[in-house]
Amino acid sequence: MHIIFFNSKGGVSKSTLCEYTAQELQRLGYSVNVDNTDQQQHVTLIENEDADYFVYDTAGAFTSDNLELLKAAADANALIIVPLNTGKNDLKEIPFISEKLNELGLKDKTRFVFTKTRPNSKSLTERRTTLAELGLTSINWVMPMLDDFSEQRNTARTRNEISAFLHELVL
Repeated sequence: MHIIFFNSKGGVSKSTLCEYTAQELQRLGYSVNVDNTDQQQHVTLIENEDADYFVYDTAGAFTSDNLELLKAAADANALIIVPLNTGKNDLKEIPFISEKLNELGLKDKTRFVFTKTRPNSKSLTERRTTLAELGLTSINWVMPMLDDFSEQRNTARTRNEISAFLHELVL
């Protein structure tokens, strides 16, 4: 399975989720390949052509590399994960991302996940409503505002959160 962390905006935790997803999948006994189209190269690359999971971090834009990756996902066993914050700038990106994913035939393979927010916030409820109105799916799990994530600490709490994330999405 291919798991692609994508958003046309930066700073939404794509790299963080990608890194922790790869670590947690390995901890659970799966083999992983990690690739990156983000020029910042924040994730640890892992080469394994026989992997159970191919995990991708992407640049925050519809770059030619990202478009190529997304087009390939249309015909593959793939899941596109779009991390979003609940701010106004993220809200502006939703229709644009939705239109592009629809053009690429990826709407059904896409799940939105909210990051850096409180699970009970009014803005989260409003963003989920916006996604639903556009026929888009958001998962229940919300990435908590933990220092563990921002400081790249691999604690039991972090592992539990990422495990919950993965079990809702792919396991």
